[in-house]
Amino acid sequence: MSEAIKQHFLTKVPDSRLQIQLNPIPSQLRLSPCRNPLQVKLPFHSGQRITAKVSCNQPRWSLFVTGTVKHYKTIVVATSPIVKGSRLSAGKLTLREREISNLRGDYFQRQQDVVGRVARISIGTDTAITPRMLTQAQAVQRGDPIVIEARRGSVVIRTEGIAQENGKEGEVISVLNRRSNIEIRARITGPGRVQVP
Repeated sequence: MSEAIKQHFLTKVPDSRLQIQLNPIPSQLRLSPCRNPLQVKLPFHSGQRITAKVSCNQPRWSLFVTGTVKHYKTIVVATSPIVKGSRLSAGKLTLREREISNLRGDYFQRQQDVVGRVARISIGTDTAITPRMLTQAQAVQRGDPIVIEARRGSVVIRTEGIAQENGKEGEVISVLNRRSNIEIRARITGPGRVQVP
C-alpha cells in the first residue's frame, strides 16, 4: 500500500524523495491480496498527515489508511542571513534537500529564478526561499541615465534620458528626454531601458 501511495505523490512532484509511515491496519480485516494494481485517492491531506482511500477491484475491497508522509525535494535556501531590502546574490544561496510538506506556498528549484530579486522580509540562514519573501528589484532608479526607445514599424529610434521616478520592469514612469528637455511617460523594458508606447 505504501508503494501505491508513494507513486501517487511522485507523479505530482517528480524528482523528489518520500518517507511514508502508515498506521497499522487492524488484523481482523483479513483482506485478500489484490490481483490488480491498487487504486489510491487522497481526499484528506494536511501537511505531513494523510488519509488515503485504497481500493482493489479484484477481489473488490476498499479501506481508509492513515499515516504520515515526509516529502523531500532539492530547493533554494539561504546560506547566510539576508537583510530585508537587500538584493539576493548567488553567494547567499544554495540548493539543499528540504522537507516540503509543511512549506506554505511555493518554493524555488533554480537559483537563477531568485538571483537579482529583493528580500521583502529578513530571511534567516538555512531558510527555504519562497516567492512571498521576495519582490522584483527596481530596474530604474530616479536620476539614472537611461536609453529611451521609440518603435515605428520596423524602425527603432533611441535617445538618452534621465529617470524621474523609481520603477520595476513593466511599470510606466516619467522620463526626461535629454535632447528635447521634455518629460514623457515610458514603460520600463529592462535595467536602464524604457520604451515609449
